[in-house]
Amino acid sequence: MKRYLTLWNVLGFTLLVLGLLVYLFTAPGRRSEVINLPTQETVSREPTPATLRLYFAKDDASGFLIEKRKVTLAPGESIYQRALQEIVAGPRQGAAPIAPEGVPVPTVFVRGATAYVDLPEAYGELGLGTTGETLLIYGMAYTLIDQGPVEEVRFLYKGEPAVTLGHLSLLEPIRRPR
Repeated sequence: MKRYLTLWNVLGFTLLVLGLLVYLFTAPGRRSEVINLPTQETVSREPTPATLRLYFAKDDASGFLIEKRKVTLAPGESIYQRALQEIVAGPRQGAAPIAPEGVPVPTVFVRGATAYVDLPEAYGELGLGTTGETLLIYGMAYTLIDQGPVEEVRFLYKGEPAVTLGHLSLLEPIRRPR
């Protein structure tokens, strides 16, 4: 009868088990992509005047026009959320809107120097072309970056990390060009 419990078999089996454990605990595909967002922001309890810098499209869609808009933030209202509300409402001066009429306002969370914009399901069904999508995403991102200490913007779609809305990759955060 053959011996199965030899020194080489035990060493080989031990090496196999160790390799399997290393693979299971370090494989990049098994890491969670969950983003823990804060439940509350620290905001003022008094009405606060603010000047927003909002990015809207030029009429020929060749870039952005910045519209400065004076608003009063309600007690507890986030300047970032208000900026997105104003973007969705559209321009008041000679620019073109970047968000189609009737779309819901995305939710924004700020954690450290990163803003997370959670796009509702309607944004996946807009059917914007490459230029329209670029103006929408970068217009929102630059608007948020201009409001304060935010340095980068990441986009979520229905609460999950967004890959794309159709044309533009959203895998990397959007930062202001240096």
